[in-house]
Amino acid sequence: MIGFDRPLKPRWIYETLLLVEPGQRLSELNNAFEEVARELTGKEGKRKVRTVLFRYFLRDPNNQTRARERLPLKELSLERSCEFMQPIYLFYLVGSSATLYRITGYLFRLYGYSKPVNPVFLQQKMASRFGDRDVVKRSVRSFLKTLNYFGIMQTENGMAILKRPLPVNEEQLCIMLWLYAKELLQSPQISLRQLRLPLFQFFTLPDPKAVARKYNGQYWDYQHRMREDFLVVY
Repeated sequence: MIGFDRPLKPRWIYETLLLVEPGQRLSELNNAFEEVARELTGKEGKRKVRTVLFRYFLRDPNNQTRARERLPLKELSLERSCEFMQPIYLFYLVGSSATLYRITGYLFRLYGYSKPVNPVFLQQKMASRFGDRDVVKRSVRSFLKTLNYFGIMQTENGMAILKRPLPVNEEQLCIMLWLYAKELLQSPQISLRQLRLPLFQFFTLPDPKAVARKYNGQYWDYQHRMREDFLVVY
């Protein structure tokens, strides 16, 4: 299990994506990241946050020292605000990490919105299923703190509470579906039934079928079959 050692703020992701260039040596971003995460104290803490952010948003899987040649999230961020991109970053982060996807599945299996979350119990459930107890504990803590930064969780009277899902508009959903097909699944065809997966439970979505029909021929081919709806994404 690959751990998620430090929480991320959406602003750190946004500002780092604006700085990076395709294929750039990631070490060239180290000093600039000091300013991006200026509220962090301590070199080791900044290094660990930088490692997590680079791993999921920048690093070329075939060359660990460089950024990917294609950075669709950078292109999207150049044209849009951090606030607009916030749910898209969270969607991409969870979809890119098997660890965070598993934590998300257990989180929504055990708790609902407006309900308190017991982080220790969540850690225990994850550890009993996947082992790596220390990795699991750090990952759960860091992920819940990340959800706090994204506005999904909050602390009230010392208790963590799933506050609310992030609202997503039609344009954001179109981007998520494109990223899901092209970047996460790496398959042009997706089923609208997959929008029931834990990955999508952090968001309040517009009617997926209505969006599928509205943008048919623009972003995808919409195909309705017996008890199933598919998108073939361009």
